[in-house]
Amino acid sequence: MKIKSIYIDGLHNAVSKTYTFGDINYIFGNNGIGKSTILQAIQFALLGYIPGTAKNSKEALLRHSPKGEIDIQICLTDTGMDSDITIHRKVTSKVTSVDTVPGNVYISDIIQDIELPIFNFNEFVGQTANKLKEYFIKNILPTANGELDWQAILTESILECAFQDRDSVVNQGLEAIANVSGNALDQVIAANAIFKEEQSFNKSEVQRLQNTINSLIHYDDYSGPTDIDEINSKLLEASSIRDQLIKYESASAATQTAKEELNRLNAEINSLGGQPGYDKLVADLSELKQKSSEIALAISTKTTTLASMRTTDSAADSIIQSKGVCPYTKSVCQSIVAKIDDLRNESVTKKANILELSNEIAKLNTDLQTIQIATRKCESGISDFNNTWNRIVTLEKTMGELPQRPLTTKSVFELDQEIATLTKDKEKLQANIQYNATIKDLTKMKYDAELYGKALAAWVKKTDTNGLQTTLMVTPFDALAAKMTTYIDKMYNDNNLKAHFVVSSKANSFSFGLIRNEVYIPYDLLSSGEKCLYTLALMICITNNSKCPLKLLLCDDMFDHLDAKAIESTFATLKNVSGIQFIFAGVKECANASDILITV
Repeated sequence: MKIKSIYIDGLHNAVSKTYTFGDINYIFGNNGIGKSTILQAIQFALLGYIPGTAKNSKEALLRHSPKGEIDIQICLTDTGMDSDITIHRKVTSKVTSVDTVPGNVYISDIIQDIELPIFNFNEFVGQTANKLKEYFIKNILPTANGELDWQAILTESILECAFQDRDSVVNQGLEAIANVSGNALDQVIAANAIFKEEQSFNKSEVQRLQNTINSLIHYDDYSGPTDIDEINSKLLEASSIRDQLIKYESASAATQTAKEELNRLNAEINSLGGQPGYDKLVADLSELKQKSSEIALAISTKTTTLASMRTTDSAADSIIQSKGVCPYTKSVCQSIVAKIDDLRNESVTKKANILELSNEIAKLNTDLQTIQIATRKCESGISDFNNTWNRIVTLEKTMGELPQRPLTTKSVFELDQEIATLTKDKEKLQANIQYNATIKDLTKMKYDAELYGKALAAWVKKTDTNGLQTTLMVTPFDALAAKMTTYIDKMYNDNNLKAHFVVSSKANSFSFGLIRNEVYIPYDLLSSGEKCLYTLALMICITNNSKCPLKLLLCDDMFDHLDAKAIESTFATLKNVSGIQFIFAGVKECANASDILITV
């Protein structure tokens, strides 16, 4: 797969520009003319960001666009596909979009594992030594072959650890990595990840055991009974006696209260005259009710007589007042006139009789009220007597026989104190029993876990980037250096230059560079020209080893650091490299690049 063309609009000063590419391309032009813009457009189209700027930042991208809008379309051709592949990215203040045609093509499948070294070399070389070595081992170098004797590896790694049963610990490790598979390097990387996970779990387990040990309580000053059954028996006995004593004292107090109440009620009965007094009240009540009935009857009879007398007197008064005038004829009737004087005399007598009868009725009503008051008083006395008597009967029924007092001289308070002491003794003894039963096992488990943790730490170190991974990859590193040396030798025409990788198990010791006249020079100390050719040789080897379908190298300003002879030999070398597309940019005229020139 190669880049066929790219359309650029809005990136820096490029406006609707289209560029096509061959196998080897040299973009030539003065500074500021837009050479780097083409390389950045390729990087943006493939990566979605421009190396050196913030990833996933629309604002960072639009800083590269004077018009505030970037539109990039890159066309890729692949002999294994029926049609070209187009990646279209567009960024505006409101929209960020990416589309691929055909739609079933994924950019991640095109880029795969070469984003950093190929399209963003500066970020790649800026990593720490350990990260660089790890990147080479996992992503760049061919895998190491060979069989691994894991039992020997794990055993050797923990020889310095004081294990009583080293074979058992090794078997734990072997069981943990029983399912690792693949080539030797894949096994080591997988084992390293497993041991790290086991190490994390082991630390948690050690802490859990320590927390459990810390939670155990031991009472060194405990001097009570040493038999839980004995304490339980004493607790049961003390609790039973306490309950019986509380029941006895409660019953005694209730009985005493009842007796006192009975005495009071009996005194109250006596104050009412006792049974004779009650009998007298009953007799008096009967007599009063009889008198009340008699008086009521007399009042009724006299009231009827009084009403009749008043009626007769009223009729006589009417005749007297009429003075003999007939109420019907309205004329004086002499027969009536003749009787008026007699009627007047009789009326005086009747009125005197009416007054006397009225006084008698009034006196009878007064007597009746007095008797009714006496009746109510008598009834109240009888009711009080009955109520008091009923309470006496009820109390006498509730007063049963007192329970037997338990045979103890202790009070409830003293028994409570004894029970509290026994309960505390039980808690302390149980805590000490639990402590003694578990502390030995827990301590041993923690000790074993700590020893296993030391083994895991040794195995993690043995299988990490600076351990077995480095040991396995020494040969692949040497092979990579040898392959790079063939390219550097051809481009420089200098047999004294050799690519070299410093690979050891020492942390942060990894580096790469050139051996010049038997002297190793790290990459950061190389001349600018040597850096250019070293980088080119490294990226050619990386690209050849990569599974990425897009075999592409981008190099900006490389030839500006090379002399004419080096440029000539470099182009001659690259023309013999098959399967890789090269896109360079620079300001230096290259006489032997006329057939691959792209002028901006």
